Amino acid sequence: MTIFGHRGAPGYPRHGENTIASFNKALQAGAGGLEFDVRRCGDGRIVVIHDDTIDRTTNGKGRVADLSYDQLKVFDAGFGEPVPLLSDVLDRFGARCLLNIELKDAGIAPDVKKLVLERRLAEHVIVSAFEWAELPGLAPEIPIALLTSRLENLLIAARELGAAAIHPRKDIVTPSLIAAAREAQFRIHVWTVNEPAEMSRFRQLGVDGLFTDFPERCLTDV
Repeated sequence: MTIFGHRGAPGYPRHGENTIASFNKALQAGAGGLEFDVRRCGDGRIVVIHDDTIDRTTNGKGRVADLSYDQLKVFDAGFGEPVPLLSDVLDRFGARCLLNIELKDAGIAPDVKKLVLERRLAEHVIVSAFEWAELPGLAPEIPIALLTSRLENLLIAARELGAAAIHPRKDIVTPSLIAAAREAQFRIHVWTVNEPAEMSRFRQLGVDGLFTDFPERCLTDV
């Protein structure tokens, strides 16, 4: 079972999510993968950040789309570090673990694909999105996954899009869904699982991976 550090290892209270330090912390805790979010900033570059503003996760304010990277990088995103570029995260971690890149902005998939393929990291990456229409054009060169909080049309859409995996929210995961995913040859990675008892239950159910804010809690479970 692959343990993905969800935005690294931010824990609670959340601190330093989607930073280089948080990613290092997740790997040091035993994670085999990293999950993070990407958006386009004001100068067109792809940056690693969850929200469409920097207000919650940095000591600055403003919309990501309105700020150039030179403006973004002066703010503290946690541990004294800036919001990282996707290119930097790929260069630092792409050969070390599995990277789950979640698309947060429309229309950025081609740029993400270019950055991944330039580095020959396709086998180390999976690209996911809640907006499934953003994923066509990535597969089969880069594996894709459908993120969802509902079961409607999930497996049908995954087949049609050529997905490698489905990423359901933990409360909709059932043994029948796992069995159906297995039959269709989709990996199933579940989000966001933070309690040890839940981690144990999903392991027993046979899922392929978990996203967690606390990778260290999984060490006795994997």
